[in-house]
Amino acid sequence: MRRHLLQLLCLCPITAWAGPPYLTDDPDPVDYQTFEIIPAYSLDRARDGSEIDGPIADFNYGIWPDMHLNIQGGFAHALPQDGPSEFGIGDLRVALKWRFIKETDDRPEIAIYPAMVLPTGDAGKGLGNGQVSYQFPIWLEKNWGTGWSSYGGGGWTLNRAAGQRDYFYGGWQLQKQLSEAWNLGGEVYSQGSTGTGAAGWTALNLGGGYRLDPHASLIFSLGHSFAGASQALGYLGVDFTWGRD
Repeated sequence: MRRHLLQLLCLCPITAWAGPPYLTDDPDPVDYQTFEIIPAYSLDRARDGSEIDGPIADFNYGIWPDMHLNIQGGFAHALPQDGPSEFGIGDLRVALKWRFIKETDDRPEIAIYPAMVLPTGDAGKGLGNGQVSYQFPIWLEKNWGTGWSSYGGGGWTLNRAAGQRDYFYGGWQLQKQLSEAWNLGGEVYSQGSTGTGAAGWTALNLGGGYRLDPHASLIFSLGHSFAGASQALGYLGVDFTWGRD
């Protein structure tokens, strides 16, 4: 079963409605000296069992213009098809997003978002990877018209834990700002085999967000694979942001 899929993803600013709740990330960093935290639950269901990650917390802080630090951690609930369920602390993710090209009329914005996942969860209970893993993605985005935006990209995961393997992943997302409060979108996301006996898959994921107030938004997504291994995905969280007046 694919472990902590959503915990390996990147965060993004609330104003863009991007990254969580989607699997595909965008290149927008959190504004300089701005905080963002997303308490959330995520579901990853495969043929051999399910995993519920939650409560988890995504934390971002704009440490420099066009750059933010991300820390994510929390609890995991492993529900294998054959065997007892387990609950405990999951792995801890630390990442740094750097937007090195800004968007213009003629070009998209582009960012890199390297990440390191620390093995703080108990791999013997199915709650962690068991060894440090790394991700090296690149993301780009273009905005146009009245509220339309699209972003995507991909990268490479380096994972040498027992039974695991390196793999490519990537996706593309399209979204529309329907009003000041509502945003809806969809993505196609794909990843290769993550370990021994684990097939790759490609999924369609639909989601969006509703702005509760200027500093908080409800975000959600639901999806399922349409090629490769059977994979059901879900995400529900609340995005809080605050910064300098």
